[in-house]
Amino acid sequence: MLKRLISPDRVAATGVIIGLISLAFGWLTLRPNRLAGGTGMTLWDGMGWGAVAVIIVLWLACLALVLMGKNRRDMAALGICLNLVVFATFFFSGTGASHLLEGATSISRVSLGGGVWITSLGAYIAIFSCRQRLQNSPVWQNLVSWSGLISIAVLLATGRLDNLSIILEFHRQQAQFGRELWNHILLFSGSVIAGAAIGIPLGIWAARSRHAERPIFFITNIVQTVPSLALFGLLIAPLTALSAAYPVLREWGISGIGAAPALIALVLYSLLPVARNTYTGLRHLDPAVIDAGTGMGMSRMQVFRKIEIPLSAPLVLEGIRTASVQAVGNTAVAALIGAGGLGWFIFQGISQAASDVVILGAVPIMVMALAVDIIMRQAVRIATPKGLAAR
Repeated sequence: MLKRLISPDRVAATGVIIGLISLAFGWLTLRPNRLAGGTGMTLWDGMGWGAVAVIIVLWLACLALVLMGKNRRDMAALGICLNLVVFATFFFSGTGASHLLEGATSISRVSLGGGVWITSLGAYIAIFSCRQRLQNSPVWQNLVSWSGLISIAVLLATGRLDNLSIILEFHRQQAQFGRELWNHILLFSGSVIAGAAIGIPLGIWAARSRHAERPIFFITNIVQTVPSLALFGLLIAPLTALSAAYPVLREWGISGIGAAPALIALVLYSLLPVARNTYTGLRHLDPAVIDAGTGMGMSRMQVFRKIEIPLSAPLVLEGIRTASVQAVGNTAVAALIGAGGLGWFIFQGISQAASDVVILGAVPIMVMALAVDIIMRQAVRIATPKGLAAR
């Protein structure tokens, strides 16, 4: 028992400690309007002592489970308790916002303070640890992973969070949000598809030719080191000159600003992870497997199609996964050159000093990156041959 108290799960313990520290920060901010600075309120001032009692008890229960937990059942209990923390945090934030707005002017706003975001961060650090410890229990793993997010979705659907400033911003700019979300999806998905279509052949070429390997990775490595904003800027001048010299390009929507330079830059960023993983997947195949295929009378193309592609596919998809998650984030910067996307809200919020507008763009980008990562991980798992997956 003493050893257990001295050596708890460090990741989960870190998350719980972060959650307890968050209690000292402001949890809600009351502002006279959407742009003005506001008054930060502690957990007990903004949500009441009932909320304080519930959240503190939940965090202390989590701490006890971290210190005393010793089996899978304890990890599942910790995961459920952490999800209850997430639910309680947002539930009481919604009710606290409603109470603070009673008697206030119609343009007053209540924003989520640092305490809410810090406690959510701590909860999900610990939830990640629980998820890792429950890998052999898919039902519990999924329950621990998704309960908190589902509860937030229920609160949103039932209108419990409608008085929070970020939700008011969403309703105020809902049509714009839909357009920019669609633009964001088109930009990052189109760039990844094009990057895979170019990067996979480059990786195959590099794996087949020593002379091609060095220049391919020299160029793609250089592109990867250029900051995204700088690369977008570098593309403006040549594309502007091309569209001026050839007006037909402008009719096709190709100019120095807009989607064209954004797509080109995002495709260039996608090349390295896709080409590198394709190269690695082909070069690190067991030579004995290739020889066995050749010995069975397969042609070079048959070996490539029936042996090399299936065995290297998981690693190639890992490269596409990396490129996809990277593209989701980089697409936000493309808003600065008129390409649109959710970055539009981030930069509009920064220019207006409206933090809730920034969050309106940033949170969906994070959720989208997480969703893309999960989808691609499943694709990798499906593409992994059963013999390799069993190892």
